[in-house]
Amino acid sequence: MRAGIKPRRESDEDGAADRAAELAALRAIVDDLDYGIVVLDAERRVRFLNRAFRRFWNVPEAIAAERPTFVKLMYHGRGSSAYAVDQHRLGNYVEKQLEAIRKGDDAPLNIRLTSGATIQFRCKPLPDGGRLLTYGNVSDLVRQAEALELLATTDPMTGLANRRQFFKLAAVEWSRAERYKRPLALLMMDIDLFKSVNDTYGHAAGDEVIKAVAAALARHKRASDIAARMGGEEFALLLPEAGIEAAVAAGERLRKLVAEAVIVAEGKHIPVTISIGASACDAAARTVEDLLNEADLALYAAKRGGRNRVSGYDPAVALGAVAHA
Repeated sequence: MRAGIKPRRESDEDGAADRAAELAALRAIVDDLDYGIVVLDAERRVRFLNRAFRRFWNVPEAIAAERPTFVKLMYHGRGSSAYAVDQHRLGNYVEKQLEAIRKGDDAPLNIRLTSGATIQFRCKPLPDGGRLLTYGNVSDLVRQAEALELLATTDPMTGLANRRQFFKLAAVEWSRAERYKRPLALLMMDIDLFKSVNDTYGHAAGDEVIKAVAAALARHKRASDIAARMGGEEFALLLPEAGIEAAVAAGERLRKLVAEAVIVAEGKHIPVTISIGASACDAAARTVEDLLNEADLALYAAKRGGRNRVSGYDPAVALGAVAHA
């Protein structure tokens, strides 16, 4: 054998040692990532999972060392407190992950943890039939999106839905009521003589009056009702599963609550009343806008009748009121 030439066996051993060192270095790098990483083989058994994943899902070292199937790994998650969802919803999350793994689908899936963090799951197929699963902390992005959604759908002064959001939600309720032939009613309400409140007590006091009426509306509505500030001193309340009589009764309760409320602004007690118009689905109302127009006409009748009252929509009365306006 010539000098300077290593035996083939020794060269192969050196190459294997180099590859092992490179793999160990790569594993150490992946282990330090903030992203959770899981590598599955073609049989969906865990070949590797990093520290971030173990931290996200409270996976102990002993389970990680077993090279469990992904299903077993998720069953561990079911028994831990990692997920911020109840058990029946948790199964849905797991099923969606398994479906994405089966298809090799890269569509993102967000999961909220008990810590308040939001983790985004993604799946990428590997050439050998395995899967690379990533779990990234997207909490900041989710919070920003939620904040933007809140700004786009909520009235900033009162916290109620804004006009645009009201029509969006009302359209869904209208479709449901129409499809299943269910009752649906609407209240339109307006703060009486609001301009005089601003003129007498100031605009800051006027804002406090609007907030107080909105708070009464939010506090005493049903969970299924949709409350909105439609603009200025005008509010709407959509009442699923309610006919005109139930709507008038709900309006009367709200009217009394506001009339009896103690509203103090700028150190002064401000007497406040509201007028309310009620309408309900019938043969004449074909759209949400029709329902809103009918409630507006009823509101106008309540104003003409002396204010601080509830008026149900009556075509003859409403048209007469408009004719004499």
